[in-house]
Amino acid sequence: MSESQEYHLKVPMEFDFQQNLNYLLRESNEVMYQIEGQKITRVVEIDNLLILIRLSYKEAYLRISILNEVHLTEEQVAKLLIFVEDFFDLTRDLKPFYQLAKADPILKNVASQFYGLRLMGVPDFFEAISWGILGQQITLSFAYTLKRRLVERFGEKISYHGQVYWAFPTAAVIADADMADLLALKLSRRKCEYLQEVARLILSGQISKEAYLSMADTETVEKAMTTIRGIGPWTANYVMMRCFRLGEAFPTADVGLLNALKVVQGLPEKPTQSSLLHLKKCWGQWCGYSTFYLWRLLY
Repeated sequence: MSESQEYHLKVPMEFDFQQNLNYLLRESNEVMYQIEGQKITRVVEIDNLLILIRLSYKEAYLRISILNEVHLTEEQVAKLLIFVEDFFDLTRDLKPFYQLAKADPILKNVASQFYGLRLMGVPDFFEAISWGILGQQITLSFAYTLKRRLVERFGEKISYHGQVYWAFPTAAVIADADMADLLALKLSRRKCEYLQEVARLILSGQISKEAYLSMADTETVEKAMTTIRGIGPWTANYVMMRCFRLGEAFPTADVGLLNALKVVQGLPEKPTQSSLLHLKKCWGQWCGYSTFYLWRLLY
């Protein structure tokens, strides 16, 4: 099929496609998308329909090309465009962040270095929370290996021109998975249990992205999420940043954040908890973006 189904999204001025592409290219073992040249190809699931899209950029517009044979309703097209907007966080006005960064000794240089980088999202709730669970207490490279194993064992795929593209497993599939099959991926038993418990909570409607977004603030969301077995403050704040898009989310115990602050500030040791609380107050609704840009120094 030719790339005949195309849609376009205008991007904000504070958007640099190459910066975002460089971020996505940092991990060669990523399974959720493939990058060739200046094009990103990935599967998006809309209403249980797998859509293979290719994203490219030209003259202030993102071009979204649909590669597989699917027939979308107007409502499904709208959902697809919202997904892409969310993936790149296109609806957020970054001018206030850059204004803040200009006067901030920690953020000034990093904001300039990565100007136009958006906080790349994980719009799907189950994928985001699963990635948070997979990444607990292991190296980032091994976390990517575990994610690839999980996706290639339990996810659906689309083959296109000799390449295979994967969709993240659904909560229903993981909830019903045999424990032995999960353990075979070299996941710890505890992480297998966490993934299945979260999947079942989602399926039963006991937790949802919409319910968390209806809560008053990040503290309330964190408190609610950390009642779930296997979800600590780090995972909760990660999901708030990457999925819920709550700007004040701030994973203060994150090793990458602490190391980046140590480097930028020239500290002999990692920053203290009191200094992190001070930064949280100073950065406010830009804690998530500040964290993401500091992560970018290391990854």
